[in-house]
Formats: sequence, C-alpha cells, structure tokens
Amino acid sequence: FRSLITRRMMRVYIIIWIILSMGFRAAAQDKLLVAGSGNPNILLLDKQTGKVEWQHALEKGEECNAVALTKKGEILYSYKRGAKLVTWDHQVVWDYKTPDKTELQSATLLQNGGVLLGICGIPAQFIELDKKGKEVNKVTLNLEVERPHSQFRQVFQLRNSNYLIPVMAKQKVLEVSRKGKIIAEHQIDGKVFSSLELPDGNLLLPCGDNHYYIVIDRKTGEELKRVNALDIEGVALLFVGQILQLKNGNLLICNWYGHTKDTTVDEPQLIEIDKNGKVVWSLHDKKNVGKISAACYIDNFRLPDLK
Repeated sequence: FRSLITRRMMRVYIIIWIILSMGFRAAAQDKLLVAGSGNPNILLLDKQTGKVEWQHALEKGEECNAVALTKKGEILYSYKRGAKLVTWDHQVVWDYKTPDKTELQSATLLQNGGVLLGICGIPAQFIELDKKGKEVNKVTLNLEVERPHSQFRQVFQLRNSNYLIPVMAKQKVLEVSRKGKIIAEHQIDGKVFSSLELPDGNLLLPCGDNHYYIVIDRKTGEELKRVNALDIEGVALLFVGQILQLKNGNLLICNWYGHTKDTTVDEPQLIEIDKNGKVVWSLHDKKNVGKISAACYIDNFRLPDLK
C-alpha cells in the first residue's frame, strides 16, 4: 500500500516538475518589433504587458525608420547609412552600406521574401535584394528634390509588384514599376511618411507632421477619408508614422513624438483603433521604449532561446 502511494506521489511530482519547467519559457504571445528616429534601440515588446523583451542597440549617428521580421526569423532594418539583416543574438547576416551624400531610409520586405531598399539621393535608387542579400533589380529615379533627407521614408511593394513612393518634399505619391516607369502620380495634401495598401486596393497614407492620415482612391487620387489629430477620442495624433492593419482589421498607428516642441503634450507612442475608430489598446512608456515611427506586428511569437 505504501509502495502504491509512493508511486502515485512520484507521478504527481513529475507532473508538477514538467508544468514548472514549461513555465520557465514564456508562452507565445503577440509581439511588436519597433523602432524610430531618435530611438537608440530596436526593441521587441510583448503586446499584452508592454514590456521590453529584447533590444538591439544602434550605433552612434544611426537612424531607423523601417523595421521588419523575415520569414526566416531575422530582423531587417534601415539605419540611414545603410541597412542590416541581423539575428536575435545580434549577429550580422549582411550589411548594405550606402555612399556619402545619400540616405538609406527604407528597408521593407518583398512578396517573394526578398528586400526592397529605398536610397535617398540624386538620383534616388530602389534596389531589390534576394534572400541572400544579392542585388537582383535596380531602379533609379530623379525625384527633383535636392536634399536627400527630404525625399522619402518608407517605400513598399504593392500587390501588383509596383513600388509606392511617397515624396515628402513634393507632397505626392508615385506608383512606379520594377522597370522604373511611373504608372501613377497623385498630389497629396500633406507630407506622406509611409503607405498601406488596403484590401480594396485604395491607399492609406500617414501624413507625418500634418498630424493626420488619409485614404485616397488608388486610381484617381481622390481623398476618401481623413482622420485629424483630435478625431480619435482619448488621444491626439502627433507625427503620424507607419500604420499597420492587423488581421482583425484594426489599425495600429505609430505616434512619433520627435517633433513635439510642447513638453506638456504626452500621448501614447502606439495606438490601436478598431473599425469604428475607437481606441482598443495603446502603449504609453516613453521611459523604457522611446520614440516609435516604425513597427512590425508579430502574431503568436516567442523569443528564441539565445543561450
């Protein structure tokens, strides 16, 4: 009888030990990979708690306005003087450097798993790299903007494989083919920082220091919708950076505060709104997180074991 009890107790202890061992590794949760001009780090945040789980330090003078996670699980980011692909243990897979008098402000993912680099300069360059970092396509374009820093920030490939280039200083957006042909050109009331191709094909455009974002008709450029600084109840839009659309249709807004001169203004760095424009989640932690102008949403993710 005692032997039976002992065996049962051993089984209980083993089950408890297994449960505790599993608990040592954090459960998979939705995460956010974030960065921003003026932020010295790229950070991984747990969305539920808002806590920083990982960070990658930038070098002095670097500026990051684009960050993404590849399908292989490596971190892609621009740093003004170039773009890097790194692992979670900070090993550099490749480092693409740009020449003097240019700025590499955009590094985004292509549909085929490659990378699209946007280099501000005279002329501007848009370069596709394959998964190994080898150049496979290059477009040069005269944006007619003399100062590289005023040309653009985030450039994305559209579903039809063309590039969407927001030219800030000219207040317009260009749709350009992979061969460099301008397919469409729309004048915009605002300096567009980024773009988001919506499911219906229309374009959502965050307008930076104009403190609003708009939706335009893809074909005509007609403004269909505008959300101003104080239109979202409970928050105010500062510099409107990248906007993501989540799987549930919600929008995640990067609310960069780098140009905010009035120190009394204290708004969340990230704002999630539902389809009705109501705030359902926000991040407000300037001390531990800092400025955010770019983000990558990662569903059901757990940080790899870095031992």
